[in-house]
Amino acid sequence: MGRVLMAPESDDPMLAKLDPGERAAIALGLSLKADLILIDERKGTAVALTKGFEVTGTLGVLDLAATRGLVNLREALDWLTRTNFRYRPELIAALLRKHQLGSTNVF
Repeated sequence: MGRVLMAPESDDPMLAKLDPGERAAIALGLSLKADLILIDERKGTAVALTKGFEVTGTLGVLDLAATRGLVNLREALDWLTRTNFRYRPELIAALLRKHQLGSTNVF
């Protein structure tokens, strides 16, 4: 079973301008000396990159999971589009093409 870790407090001024989730993700990543961090927001991504992280987002995780056969990408994207997740439609179309699912707009 996994562990639950609390993000350490940080007085880093670069983190102060981020929302609490991004701030906690970066602070925890720094404390764990992580290489990769999952962030979707542009501001958080920019800060994470300056801190030396490789960054991926939700679509990157879905892409990898689909490549490994762990998810049905079309179903996952359909579900995701029914949430408050914001995305550029061309990114969805590119993922569908990459996985040979066409770019038919079913969303």
